[in-house]
Amino acid sequence: MSTARLLEHHPLLARVGPDHLNRIAKAGELETFHAGEVVVTEGSLGDALYLVLTGEVEVSKAGHPLARLAAGNFFGEMALVEPAPRSATVTAAASSFLFRLPYLELQQLLRHDPRAGSALLVEVVKTLSERLREANRMVSSVGELADWLAGSLV
Repeated sequence: MSTARLLEHHPLLARVGPDHLNRIAKAGELETFHAGEVVVTEGSLGDALYLVLTGEVEVSKAGHPLARLAAGNFFGEMALVEPAPRSATVTAAASSFLFRLPYLELQQLLRHDPRAGSALLVEVVKTLSERLREANRMVSSVGELADWLAGSLV
């Protein structure tokens, strides 16, 4: 099965047309990780976006688990904006098949096929926006709980 065929099932790329999908597929590479293998390390240079195609990965910061990401999720999206130190470590929690899209390849894609690169970036921004809304809801809920607890202790 071609890389493009594998990628077309990932939610991040669901609305990307076949021509753009083929160009994105050629810009990245498929990687396999076994349970316990580190994919990226906190503090190392973040230079690629990863799409989880199969399996599951665990995100941790300073050794504390933060999240588990299964097929259909992605991480490392900030590396598409600029290479910077990774904010967390990601380890395969199960055998996982990932697609790695390096920053430099995305830059080439944006230069040679702006529509394909833009289609990918728009989907990343939409997902980040959803994540931010969810984080805001959680922070708001924590604030409401704190206010309620403060009131019940008086």
